[in-house]
Amino acid sequence: MGGNVCKLLKNGYCLTPENPGKKDILIVAEKIYKIGEEISNQGLFDDVEVIDCSGKLVCPGIIDLHVHITGGGGEDGPGSRIPEVMLSDLISAGVTTVVGVLGVDSITRSIAGLLAKAKSLEAEGITAYIYTGSYGIPLVTLTGKVVSDIALINEVLGIGEYAISDYRSVYPSIHRLSELAAEVKVGGLLGGKAGIIHIHVGDGKEGLTPLFKLLEESDFPKKMFVP
Repeated sequence: MGGNVCKLLKNGYCLTPENPGKKDILIVAEKIYKIGEEISNQGLFDDVEVIDCSGKLVCPGIIDLHVHITGGGGEDGPGSRIPEVMLSDLISAGVTTVVGVLGVDSITRSIAGLLAKAKSLEAEGITAYIYTGSYGIPLVTLTGKVVSDIALINEVLGIGEYAISDYRSVYPSIHRLSELAAEVKVGGLLGGKAGIIHIHVGDGKEGLTPLFKLLEESDFPKKMFVP
């Protein structure tokens, strides 16, 4: 939000479950310090930036867990490739945190490119993470192993988007899903992270059945799976 120590957002409509209505918001050192009626900038730091938010909604930045930050598409040939996301695309939608995914195309796009793009977005001022892997097996990684990607690379939260019930994947067995979940869990433990498996569910006949079977037959926590 710039270099000023203090920012005072005036007359914005706060969008929260409590619906407090029009409020002023004082931000100090990039943290919300106070929310209230008619906060004065008198007595604050000399470099207070006052921003008129009249007629605008004010809410926390949106976290988007699935963004093709290096571009998507390509399934109808090279002409259908979608370009990489720009910072302006994200912030204009209120998104301040993204998790980048590779998707179906692990041939012309790479985890290295995904990581570089995440670092670029971070440098531009938003928070960016990635998932390692792609739709099918073998999973593409940066270090050669899922567990080490998650444990050693700060930006990697887990794997994704891993596809089930989709002809573009390999219809993984429950045993393979279990092995993969174990790798992700251990990587998360070693790296001090949640260790997430972000799953793409295709329109195949099995639907979510493979995931339900895995949860029934194993002790993996449900919260590590994000369909």
